[in-house]
Amino acid sequence: MLTIKVNSLPVDLVIQDLANALQLTYQLNCKEYHLELTGDVGRGYIKAMMLESGLGIIEYNCQFNMDVEIQFVKDLTHPLKFLYCTKGKFNHRFSDEAERHDLQEYQQAIVASKDYNGHVIAFKKDQEINLYSLEMDREQFTLDESCTSELIQSDLKAIFADVLATKSFYHEGFYSLALAKVFEEIKSFQNNFFLRRIFMISSGYQLLGKQIVQYQDDLNREENRHILRQYEVGRVRKAAEFIKINLEKAYQINDIAQEVGLTEAKLQEGFKILYNTTVNNFINEVRLDLASTLLRDTALNISEVVYKTGLTSRSYFSKIFRDAYQMTPTQYRSLHLNKT
Repeated sequence: MLTIKVNSLPVDLVIQDLANALQLTYQLNCKEYHLELTGDVGRGYIKAMMLESGLGIIEYNCQFNMDVEIQFVKDLTHPLKFLYCTKGKFNHRFSDEAERHDLQEYQQAIVASKDYNGHVIAFKKDQEINLYSLEMDREQFTLDESCTSELIQSDLKAIFADVLATKSFYHEGFYSLALAKVFEEIKSFQNNFFLRRIFMISSGYQLLGKQIVQYQDDLNREENRHILRQYEVGRVRKAAEFIKINLEKAYQINDIAQEVGLTEAKLQEGFKILYNTTVNNFINEVRLDLASTLLRDTALNISEVVYKTGLTSRSYFSKIFRDAYQMTPTQYRSLHLNKT
């Protein structure tokens, strides 16, 4: 195993220590450090940027050719870290503890070490990894008592304000779809370095805000959580397919949610994010798509079309069809027969 000791705390200087240990060179553009892994070391890159108010971010998007352990060992209070594994897996431990925390794809952890103890993260050989580490210098990131009411109900407020690191903290879970979208935007952002810096500063605050909201949600019992996690996205897509296949049956939203193993709140949030609509509106859109196909391509009468779409009221069907196509179902059929 290759062990690398990082004696710097600001995230941008971390890249310099890594480059020296790996005998590689790094690039610096508009305060973003970029270390490309080459040769016997591995492939991919590690990027880091200090943002504002004590916030910084490191992105590991790489694959090492050997087991690697990075030890953050500076004799100072270490930052509060928000770790997000968007691909692969890695493990974390506090430098004064033997217990390892294994984090898989879609998992995240909030970690704060005690006193001057640091953090150790380890990567396995040939493991493709994408890890984001949002880091907060709690001394620089000061909290205004007048605007922290949303943190009062949890211990995050005490952790944020613990500038002397009087106690350690570890919280593990699955990150939200809202956080996942920020990571996707970071990875896909293609523009000049000046605009990227502005974008990254904005992204850092977005990550912190969404993380606080999610942590509050994590404190609820599973059945009372309303924020959709990234690993649950497949269930939302499964719900969409379930609706399309079972359109003739008048399922309630609660029935659909139970079918895919989600709460109603999470199902609605998923449809809002993935399909930009509510579950009911999605059902109506699928019904209208099917109805338009049946009207164009079959000889079914209007009542039969209504039945096939899972509706029982012909008048309601005519209303939503007219709202969508600005004509009645009969007029729609006549128009397409004339075109044919």
